Amino acid sequence: MSSVTKGQLFFCDEETDVFPHIVAYEQAPTAAKLTALRQTIVDRESEHAATGDILKQIRAMTDGFEPPQGACTTYRATYGRLAELEADLFQHLHLENNILFLRYTQA
Repeated sequence: MSSVTKGQLFFCDEETDVFPHIVAYEQAPTAAKLTALRQTIVDRESEHAATGDILKQIRAMTDGFEPPQGACTTYRATYGRLAELEADLFQHLHLENNILFLRYTQA
């Protein structure tokens, strides 16, 4: 499975699995719902770690998103977009792992 497909599934999983568990728990908190939510969070954190590893590999393969000398405009733009994607995804992962998920794992 390609990294793009994995990334697409990653966000679909959150929309169809994590967030509905959060909503269900918030609407009617029970120990069973919290347990299910926490297991879902453990699964997502594992996916987050794998996503971070993929981003680190891309950074390494692109020499820190530094295009080679003499690279064309398209090449430079692509590296720039990859750097933006990395920043956006790491921000997303941080917000979920260190803010949202902590509300339920440390409750």
